[in-house]
This record gives sequence, structure tokens and C-alpha cells, in this order.
Amino acid sequence: MQGFQKVSCPVGFSWANLKAELRAIWDSNVKVWKIELAYPLSFLRQCVQPLVMLLPFLLYGLVLVGGRYSEALQGLLGTLNPVDVVTYIFTGYMVMGFIGTAIWGMGFSIRREQWFGTLESIYVTPTSRLSLVLGMALHSTMHQSISVTIEFLVIYAVFGLALNVQGILPALTIFALMMFALYGFGVLISALALFLKEGWIVAEGLYSILMILSPVAYPLAVLPNVARQASGVFPTGAALIGMRSFLMEGYPPQGVGTIFLHLLALDAAWILFGILVFYLVDRYIRRRGSLGKY
Repeated sequence: MQGFQKVSCPVGFSWANLKAELRAIWDSNVKVWKIELAYPLSFLRQCVQPLVMLLPFLLYGLVLVGGRYSEALQGLLGTLNPVDVVTYIFTGYMVMGFIGTAIWGMGFSIRREQWFGTLESIYVTPTSRLSLVLGMALHSTMHQSISVTIEFLVIYAVFGLALNVQGILPALTIFALMMFALYGFGVLISALALFLKEGWIVAEGLYSILMILSPVAYPLAVLPNVARQASGVFPTGAALIGMRSFLMEGYPPQGVGTIFLHLLALDAAWILFGILVFYLVDRYIRRRGSLGKY
């Protein structure tokens, strides 16, 4: 037809197609940054809000313990010395922020496009639907990293942190493995949001369950045995235990190889399961013609 230009798109798995998808992921990330930075006060609030929410955890911990170090926590963890409550809570709360990244940031990437009225336009492009979700994952991880940096600087300046500097690199490796599994979890939430429309109900429930089963502000030893076993299905429990064993002085040594294998297995399981559910829901929604239903 006159006035239209035929554009050839890469088909199948190829280097050209991979570069196109990576570009789509990056552009999706840039798009969200432009929207957020257009409202600087809102962006500043989002960066500072995690610190404001962290402070009550720290203050409650200090008041209940009666100081920086807890002998009760030492008994539960089996450490050689009393545990620094501030460092323990900070490392847990840091991971809690990235749990929210996976569930709320990634899980609602498609729902956000529906709010903006751009979901149908994106769906008719040759780009993979997952690129939209992964672009939001990249943005949310970068955004949360800024918030964690602010938290670290303020908490370190006000309270001080007893961190083992030599353990930062292996702790970051464990953290990366945890994030891959959480990305698969986020893809699953995005599929549920696409199917249920008001997916926040599922997201809120799963977020609460994940928070209970993760040793953010308390060790898993305080949970019933069934809950401790269930926590192994999610990456946050093993990751926090492994990270703390490297970052906190006197923390009981863990089987590092076992933790790495555990997280690698969870990476494969959650990523494959999340992608499978996403594509099944995607086909179901398009077949029913209910994509545009709000």
C-alpha cells in the first residue's frame, strides 16, 4: 500500500534478535526513568521512603534488646558473640526492598502499561512481551540500589555497621543468585496480574508470605518447623543466611557450596516456571480477546 514501508523484523533465536530484545529492555528501562524523573519530588520521596520505613525496625530492636547487642539472638543463631542488632536488621531489610522490586515492580509492569493505555500498542510490536517485564526489572533494581545506598550511608553515619569488608564480594555473588530467582518470581506475578487484572491481591498475599518466611528481622529458628521447611522454596532465606555468614563477624559458618547449589536450583526452577506460566497466560488472554479489559 502506498504510504507504508515494509519493515523486516528478526525472526527466531539469532544475534540480531537478541540485540533487538536487549535494546527493547533498555528502552523500557529508560522510559520509566523519564517518567519518574519528570516528577522530582515524587522520585525523591521514593528514594527516601525505604529509609523512613527502616528506622522503626532499628529503634524497636534497640529498645527491646536494650542496646546494640543481643544475647537472645546469639542463642538463636548459635554465634560465638552477641549479635549486632543494627547490622542484622539492616542486612535483612536491604533484601526486603528487593523482594518488593520483584513482586511490585516487575509484577505490575504490564498492569502499569494498562493504566497508561499503552498495553495494546506494545502488544502489537514484534518485541517479546517478556522484554517489557525485564525492562521494569532492570529499572526497579537500579532504583532500589539507589535507595539501599542512601540507607547504608545514613545508618552507617548514625549507628555504625559491623560489616566484614572481606565478605562483600561473595555476599554480592549470593545476592545476584537470589535476584535471578526473584526475577522468575516477578515474571510469575506479572502473569497473574495480566490474568486477574487486579493482581495486587495476589501480590500482596505472596509478598506477606515471603516476608514471613524470610529471616529479615528475626532468624528462621523462631518459626514452626513447617514454616522453616517452606522457606526453602524461596531464595531469600538461603540468600540472607549465606550473605550474613560473610558480612557479619562471628556469624556461624554455613555450607557455602550447599547454599550456592540451592540458589542455582531455585534460579532454574523459578525462571522456567515463571516464563512457562507467563506464556500460557499470554496465549490464553489473547485467544479470549480479553487483553484490553480493565
